[in-house]
Amino acid sequence: MRSRIRRTAKRATAVAAALAAAAGLNLAGAPNAAAADRATFDVTVGATYYRGTIEFYNRSVIVDGVLRGLSTGCRKAGAWAYDAGGDPMDHRTTSLVCNGAVERDIPLSWDTPGAASAVVIDLLDANGNLIEYCVLYRGDEYCEVN
Repeated sequence: MRSRIRRTAKRATAVAAALAAAAGLNLAGAPNAAAADRATFDVTVGATYYRGTIEFYNRSVIVDGVLRGLSTGCRKAGAWAYDAGGDPMDHRTTSLVCNGAVERDIPLSWDTPGAASAVVIDLLDANGNLIEYCVLYRGDEYCEVN
């Protein structure tokens, strides 16, 4: 009886793999399924910047970046997540960076179903005043200041 169960399990796996291949999917590439929900950003002003990647999830967004500030101009970064109706879902800022490039991540999350449709990335001065920003919509690949 055990050999029959093993054959059935192998057959089911083979059928699933064949169907996935026919559909153009890769079973081993499950982490890549969110690749369309990953993008890069670059908000640069002079010698200071905040640049990195954004990953969209169902109830959160992870902004993973490097923030560069100078001793003559400390910087903070901020991120806003918005829903499809343009309503804010979450907002956070980093701590100050005053000397060099430092990794600063901004995790955004909310307690309602649904994913963010846009993220605004801010480059802020030491007092929290906006210097520059870019808007990244879900599905975009890149956001930069022009």
